[in-house]
Amino acid sequence: MTGPGLDVRGLAVTYRGAHGDRQALEHLDLTVAPGRTVGLIGRSGSGKTTAGKAVLGLLPRTATVTGEVRFDDTDLLTMPERHRRRLRWEHLALVPQAAMSALDPVMAVDAQIAEVVRAHRDVGRKAALALAHQSLERVGIHADRASSYPHQFSGGMRQRALIAMATVLEPSVLVADEPTTGLDVIVQDRVLELLVRAKEELGLALLVVTHDLGVANELCDHVVALEHGRVQATGTPAQVLNRPADAGVVVPRPAGEAAPALEVSGVTVSFAGGRGLAALRRSSELTVLRDVSLTVGRGEVVGLAGESGCGKSSLAATLVGLTSVDDGAIRVAGHELAAGDRADWRPLRRHVQMIFQDPYDSLNPRLRVRDAVAEPLVAQRLAADDADRDRRVTQALDDAGLTPVADYLDRYPYQLSGGERQRVAIARALVVEPRVILADEPVSMLDEHTAAGVVRLLADLARRLDVAVLLVSHDVSLLRRVCDRVAVMYLGRIVEQGPARDVLDTPRHPYTQALVRAVPSRVPGQRRARVLLDGEPPSLRHRPTGCAFHPRCPKASASCAGDDPPLTDLAPGHGAACWHPVAVAAEKGGARA
Repeated sequence: MTGPGLDVRGLAVTYRGAHGDRQALEHLDLTVAPGRTVGLIGRSGSGKTTAGKAVLGLLPRTATVTGEVRFDDTDLLTMPERHRRRLRWEHLALVPQAAMSALDPVMAVDAQIAEVVRAHRDVGRKAALALAHQSLERVGIHADRASSYPHQFSGGMRQRALIAMATVLEPSVLVADEPTTGLDVIVQDRVLELLVRAKEELGLALLVVTHDLGVANELCDHVVALEHGRVQATGTPAQVLNRPADAGVVVPRPAGEAAPALEVSGVTVSFAGGRGLAALRRSSELTVLRDVSLTVGRGEVVGLAGESGCGKSSLAATLVGLTSVDDGAIRVAGHELAAGDRADWRPLRRHVQMIFQDPYDSLNPRLRVRDAVAEPLVAQRLAADDADRDRRVTQALDDAGLTPVADYLDRYPYQLSGGERQRVAIARALVVEPRVILADEPVSMLDEHTAAGVVRLLADLARRLDVAVLLVSHDVSLLRRVCDRVAVMYLGRIVEQGPARDVLDTPRHPYTQALVRAVPSRVPGQRRARVLLDGEPPSLRHRPTGCAFHPRCPKASASCAGDDPPLTDLAPGHGAACWHPVAVAAEKGGARA
């Protein structure tokens, strides 16, 4: 099936505001033919999402849109809204960015898709549900899960459900707005494969809005680069994405040089299972961390990688004392914390600071920057007086690269860009002069250029201030660029760790190899052969026997279901927990920078 494409000419958007008009998009021209993919790329605020929503007529009333958006020889911009509404979903569909926000939390997923069908087709509820189930099957969600609610799906399943919803009526044009933002590389790879397959099977004209240059490089036939609402470049990915291969790479610290600031030894953590009184009685338990051992040295950046749900954030929460330890020990700044003794954390709280994923959620919107950064000083009673507090706040903001500091002190979070908000969060962590910083997915919500600046800042602070940094991320290529060492987690256990270049260039565990192979190529014009990892991570309630990865592992044998392999050194400082480790010669090149 092949339908009409999309032709955009001279598209411009101006927003009206209390302080005057602001032009968000100027004279955009692009053509998306059936069976082709065009990418809109650029930093946050460049006008990408504005352009995508303008095409579909989804901008607010404060937006003035001019130009032409032609579909099937009709200008959508001059079409009455009631007629344009009939075209949406059936001919023009959208895959939005935040799947959890886009889906109704109190309505079953298949019912939500059936609602789209019934809004545009004269069919009964049973027939609409049948079409919904067929569309969900097409994206790999089987009938036994179709009636689940959004919170019962993983992030990747929710994104696949949105693709099923967008394609259930087999539209001619599909706009995918940041369809992989916040997803781990394994899930991202599966979503990209689904978009490619939907385009080929339905003959879609696919418009992809993304800040991920690797996604644009592998997915798009043509790209348009935007900056401040203006077109900066247009052409094939090879023509537009001219990016140095090792830009921003941090030189690793020599092995063994860093004195330990954080030591984790054999840590096991369990949560209560069941609901209601069963959970309170802890009649059943889910082990979320199993025998985790990890060391982060002073001035060192250690990366923690793995799929969503593998235990990365649970480990970070444990390391800041938010979760009790069942077994094992944690040593911070030379002080050992016994299992189950959370009271020991109080005097050490200042030494371990956290940087969260979304700074807009973690910063109080009612506090100015100066007060947000000073808050830990007040809570820990560390400032001698107001003058000392102001001096420390100013120094922390300067260390975080927010200069001139005076320009930022009295701003509120909504007055800052995403990168600036994350730098405020970094300053808030630095102000108490910690020994350890735990950065939990600190750049997953940022565009590639802004993210590169933030992670370079973290690496620089680690060296300059002699702070240990544990960087939690699903972005394997980012970890390769900035980390000294990397640990890979799967289902609550570390399955491989060692020097970053060794682990990610020559992975020895099949799971690490799958993570590396799922990273989109950032070499302009180069596309890798996509090898999808089978299945979803197992439930903690039904943890596989032996090696937890064996049901998904291409190298698994009968012995893998028997005993859990120990973490064994396969090279100096490089260990893997696998009965059948990958041969070194079989994996060269690793994660692309």
